[in-house]
Amino acid sequence: MIKKLFASSLIFLLIIIYVKPINGTSIYLDDTTPPVTIISFNPHEPNGENGWYVSDVTVILNASDDSSGVNITKYRINGSNWQTYTEPFILDFDGKDNLIEFYSIDNVGNQEEIKSDVIDIDRTKPWISLTYEVLGGNAFKGWFLCFYVEANDSTSNINKVEFYSNKILRVTIYGSESIYQWIYHLFFSKFKVKGLIFNPKITDEYVNFFALSVIILGVHSDIPLISAYAYDNAGNNDFDEIESPCILDLFPGIFIFERLTLPNNYEGKIGKFFINASFSI
Repeated sequence: MIKKLFASSLIFLLIIIYVKPINGTSIYLDDTTPPVTIISFNPHEPNGENGWYVSDVTVILNASDDSSGVNITKYRINGSNWQTYTEPFILDFDGKDNLIEFYSIDNVGNQEEIKSDVIDIDRTKPWISLTYEVLGGNAFKGWFLCFYVEANDSTSNINKVEFYSNKILRVTIYGSESIYQWIYHLFFSKFKVKGLIFNPKITDEYVNFFALSVIILGVHSDIPLISAYAYDNAGNNDFDEIESPCILDLFPGIFIFERLTLPNNYEGKIGKFFINASFSI
């Protein structure tokens, strides 16, 4: 009788200490600690500037539990529906402060508090458009051209715009603006002048004459390649360019019954009624 009572007590004690449910999962009655989930990314660190990723990002969730083991891990993106985590997943969209929430539950039902992390992704180049207008000037003193850049970036915003002439950086403008402007002085380096003239006047500084019918041609023009680059805050960039801005409509080349003044640095011949000379500007 004593042996039977001892055996029954032992079985009852074992049932209290360890219960094996129908599904075969062990329940540890002394496990009151929730799991711990750690988030990581690939690339491990932002591969753009100012904390931005400029590529797809793989999200990895690692959960651990010190007793009964991890049963399930849940996550959601930007407040969407909760999903069960089974393997690393990819974020393949642009956005600032993308919210990743996650938690795990162990095999006895202990639930981890919801954790979160945020990530900034901008994989898209900014949009840029380069145009210009002639503000004024003439063929001898040069023209002033204003170059305009429209640039925008819908995710990380524009950080700066750079203007180049003939691949040489000329000016950098920082900040996010609606229009970026740069004024450039464009000029010809030499002119060939031919034609009929009247009443020429030559001093140490200038040549002045009344053009009866004069043709002026630009030589060795300093008309550059103008380029503009737009950079967003993530480090993405794109460019636009204008090759040889056209100002020929402001320089017709034929002057009739008009008084002209040129610098006195010419080579060639200037007579009383005829001119055939080259001028450096």
